[in-house]
Amino acid sequence: MSEAGAMAKDGHSGDSQAVSLVTANRRGRTTTRLNEINRRFAELAGRASRPVLDLGCAFGVATHAALEAGATVHANDIDPAHLEATARDAPAGTAQRLHLVPGGFPADLEFAPGSLSLVHASNLLNFLSGAEIETGFAKIAAWLEPGGRFLSISGSPYAANIRAFGAIYEANRAAGVPWPGECHDLPAISDDPTISELPRFLHLLDPDVLSRAARAAGLEVEEAQFFHRAGTPDYIALDGRENVVFVARKPTPEDEKGQMHP
Repeated sequence: MSEAGAMAKDGHSGDSQAVSLVTANRRGRTTTRLNEINRRFAELAGRASRPVLDLGCAFGVATHAALEAGATVHANDIDPAHLEATARDAPAGTAQRLHLVPGGFPADLEFAPGSLSLVHASNLLNFLSGAEIETGFAKIAAWLEPGGRFLSISGSPYAANIRAFGAIYEANRAAGVPWPGECHDLPAISDDPTISELPRFLHLLDPDVLSRAARAAGLEVEEAQFFHRAGTPDYIALDGRENVVFVARKPTPEDEKGQMHP
């Protein structure tokens, strides 16, 4: 989940360096430092043959890293203030490779089939319903070139500031609810101060639901697991399962031939 609050610190006393900032659209916090998935996105972007897409880029920390690596980047966000900051603070000499894409994912975005090498979403999927994730994954699968990848990091049901939701999630999962992590009234399950900077609806995700949706869209799942990212704040840290890292790949014709002729 996006981190909520005006300014976060590492969780170590005496460390006054801000590592996250409040988003302008009440979507928690955005990091000011690259996390593990951001870094992987930037590394792959530097080798990409086609443009890459950063969904929900916020103030552009991952976009800027990809630009520095030499990529052409479509930076998307629903909030114009975020896109303005992304453009303003872009690395020198990269303006011609930065394309701002306003709008909400998935409804407002369209790209040509096969036109992207890479799609990245850091703490974006938590604000989408299950149906929107399914629609979004189908769009991503169409936009990616064969062999292209989708990388994401998302919040899970296992976070300290929403610990009461864990039991609800587990009950939903046991009952076979397709999207057991959809929380429609976040303030009703947590009075943690950080909740005030998040919307009422929040979707806490797990590896299984993301894998199911990606496979239904025709993507191959390369990595799907709970994850404790470096620098997880104290108010989120719980048991090492606070995030979900997810990587999927669009098959190539060679992959499909290999499946047909083992």
